[in-house]
Amino acid sequence: MFNSQQGNLLSLDNLAEDFETEYGMSISKQGLDERFNQQSVAFLKMVLSNMLLDKIQNKLSRQDKFLFTTCRLRDSSRFGLPDEYASVYKGYGGATKSASIISIQYEFDLLSGNQIDLQLTSGCRNDQQDSKESVVNISKGDLLIRDLGYVTTSYLKSVIEKDAYFLNRIPSQMHVYDSKNQYKKNDFEKIYKKMKKHNLPYLELAVIMGEKARIPCRLIVYLNKESTYKSRLKRTTKNTKSIGCKVSKEQEIKTRLDIYITNTEKEMIKPQNIKSIYSLRWQIELVFKAWKSLCKIDKIKKVKIHRFECMLLAGLIWILANWKIFQFINKWFAENIKEKTLSIWKFFKIATKNNSKLRRIIFRNENITPWLELLITISEKKLYRETKNGDDAHLLKLKQLEKA
Repeated sequence: MFNSQQGNLLSLDNLAEDFETEYGMSISKQGLDERFNQQSVAFLKMVLSNMLLDKIQNKLSRQDKFLFTTCRLRDSSRFGLPDEYASVYKGYGGATKSASIISIQYEFDLLSGNQIDLQLTSGCRNDQQDSKESVVNISKGDLLIRDLGYVTTSYLKSVIEKDAYFLNRIPSQMHVYDSKNQYKKNDFEKIYKKMKKHNLPYLELAVIMGEKARIPCRLIVYLNKESTYKSRLKRTTKNTKSIGCKVSKEQEIKTRLDIYITNTEKEMIKPQNIKSIYSLRWQIELVFKAWKSLCKIDKIKKVKIHRFECMLLAGLIWILANWKIFQFINKWFAENIKEKTLSIWKFFKIATKNNSKLRRIIFRNENITPWLELLITISEKKLYRETKNGDDAHLLKLKQLEKA
């Protein structure tokens, strides 16, 4: 657990030496290797599962303060594995793709910081399949912000049936119809020209989603900056060219626009705030970035699969243990320094550098209070979120989810 950040540099000799240094007991690397087995994997999975169930009560997430019970961010992160693991973690195969890929599906509540779900699956299990299987965990009053890969008409219908709310970008393959004429598709070129002519920063329309599903919702369209349009068009052209196609007129028009759909009422989220609130989804991208760049969960070498699984699970347990500390300090910020919030990236950077602190607290029963006090002092000065030029502050975005 406390060596997992070494990634593919970690050997059995390293672990055996660490065990003897820390606990005064010796073990051969062969003896240690035997302990990476099916039972060890099952044990660590249970530890991880119990940590996910342990929720921290946070005043920041009080239902009387926010419009929604939770603001749930869900996404996946994938990385390639040695081909020998393909029987357990199947990849896409083919000449240019890995035969073995692992997918980490992760979800947390932005309002409380509590973990909701963490699953390890084969890389070939796509986000749409996960979306279909994970809807059972949705509760009344939840706001779900997810990437395009999760959005299907069946997912949207399930969210509505659960008395919950979605906020998503619109998938390119999903048909959009005018609410007044339910069999007339929306013309995004006309929408673009109207916005351009009247200099409208955004436009809201009542629409019906899906040729068969017929889901009523709000469609909010924003005009992109010229620089954003050119960047997206370049990327779209490259992607379509790689499959032997050309960019269609509709695709080209859509690169000029940011298009969102939601079933929230206008009184809950104003159209001018939709884009800002959706950008909160970036927080889960920062989580994955910290996991890979700082915690090295994707840096692996070819070892027997039970050893790989134990090291990955131990690394995730370390991450969740430190996330509890992150929650605590972020809660302190909310109560004492209301104009700042804690940076995920900066926090995990200092946590990895001071790995031995948490180790001594857990295994030598040291008092955690001095460590928390030091982290709070450092966080107040250096570890808070900074706002990029032209972007709304994180707290301002969260404030848009509060009741009036």
